[in-house]
Amino acid sequence: MSRSRKGSKKGNRRSAGAKSSGTRRPLEFTADQMAAAIAPIELPVDELERLATAMTQRHPNVLRWRRDRLPSEVESSDSPPHCVPWYPLATAIPEGYPASRSIGFASGDFYLQDAGSLLALAVAKADVSWLRGKVVCDLCAAPGGKASGLLEAVGDEGFLLANEPIQSRLAPLAFNLARSGSDRYAISGQDPDQLAEKLPGVFDVVLVDAPCSGQALLSRGRQSKGAINESMIATNAARQQRILSAAERLLRPGGTLVYSTCTFAVAENEDQVSWMTSELELQPSPVDGLASYQSPLIEAAYRVWPHRDSCAGAFAARLSKPIAVEDNEEASFAEEPWMLRRGILQSEQPLDASCEELVRDVYGEQPIIDWAEHDAGFLRQRDWIAEAFCHNAPEWVKQDWTIGPEVAYRTGQTWKPSHAGAQRNVGNRFCQSVERIELGDQDAVAYLGGGTVPTEHRGWAIVQHAGRPLGWVKADGRIGKNHLPAHARIQVQATESPWAHATSP
Repeated sequence: MSRSRKGSKKGNRRSAGAKSSGTRRPLEFTADQMAAAIAPIELPVDELERLATAMTQRHPNVLRWRRDRLPSEVESSDSPPHCVPWYPLATAIPEGYPASRSIGFASGDFYLQDAGSLLALAVAKADVSWLRGKVVCDLCAAPGGKASGLLEAVGDEGFLLANEPIQSRLAPLAFNLARSGSDRYAISGQDPDQLAEKLPGVFDVVLVDAPCSGQALLSRGRQSKGAINESMIATNAARQQRILSAAERLLRPGGTLVYSTCTFAVAENEDQVSWMTSELELQPSPVDGLASYQSPLIEAAYRVWPHRDSCAGAFAARLSKPIAVEDNEEASFAEEPWMLRRGILQSEQPLDASCEELVRDVYGEQPIIDWAEHDAGFLRQRDWIAEAFCHNAPEWVKQDWTIGPEVAYRTGQTWKPSHAGAQRNVGNRFCQSVERIELGDQDAVAYLGGGTVPTEHRGWAIVQHAGRPLGWVKADGRIGKNHLPAHARIQVQATESPWAHATSP
């Protein structure tokens, strides 16, 4: 998306004095260190040794398929090929298939992530219809692997607020949410306590994928050996309790809290569940189908292990907020008088004339101020960004601390359609009138690499492959100039289905 163009490129370059990761000494752990790290969970010595080895071995990612793009091999099978046991909407990458260099990846057919990270989505029941129509908050959402899965699961009537307190992580979060094709989300960059003050008792479900010591990240070189130190574990445990306290306040009575980490330390996992039941008075809420991953220490808490489950490892738990007898109705967001000042409700500010012209000419939309009476949603301008929220979005998205699905951006004095706008589902109300150009395999490969597109069309158009949007071109009647953002361009190595590479399990 266009926001990322503001970012510095320096972070992508290795400094001249940096050591190559290939020269680093591999991390090593002993069975005794593992026993101390997971105490009071007890494992046999030989299993502790296997755990110590597996913690430093990288496990391959899996394909988490977009719900509306499930291949027939997965959708029609009771036992999909190479599926992740705890999350059947995900499958192993067939040997030899360059998933990250495929048209399927570029068009958002699947998300690449570690199988362990899918445990949280399984505990949230994102692989079934349970989340459909619910209002959900992912409280620590970047980079968006879990948030995009939740967004797909809420369907056409639910809504997701993806919150990320670290501002530098908002751009990749927005990019990954847009890849889902849905517009039923907003993004915020609030501290959890601040968000709980603004939206108490609003959400049906809150997911807390908490900052942690990250012991499961050791195999990916994203954490140091200090991840098993007691001081780091204690520091993270204290921070987690502050976040969980805010999460409880965000929940409506009867709502569900899903807590997850990428660490093995009991102090950051089962002990936190015990703390939530005793201090926050939440109740365990077991998940049918996950009994084989049940923690030996506490109810409704689940673990996957790197030496057992072919993943980096993860922990997740599910709790519910009780409904008190005196609770007569759910809490809800209400506008306070101070919010009515000009500048707080961005919908009161008119669009730039040039922005209005682009939206009208490209999307076929008129600038709507009285969005409550408009079927297509709520359109607003925020400086050099234009956002279009979905139809019947919650009232609180009008506040200035929310970020909506981007549809246009300004460079200098010129407005252009945003990549996120092109990613919306073909039937989306906002972009259903946009001109579209269907590409064959070779033209799609060339486009994704930054090439132009042959077309007789004139003006802005979305190019797509097999009905799947890829991005924008601006055409002059002969060629379409490529407007795919640099960070979205890839050198495609595979155009066929990954199942062409699959072998029998």
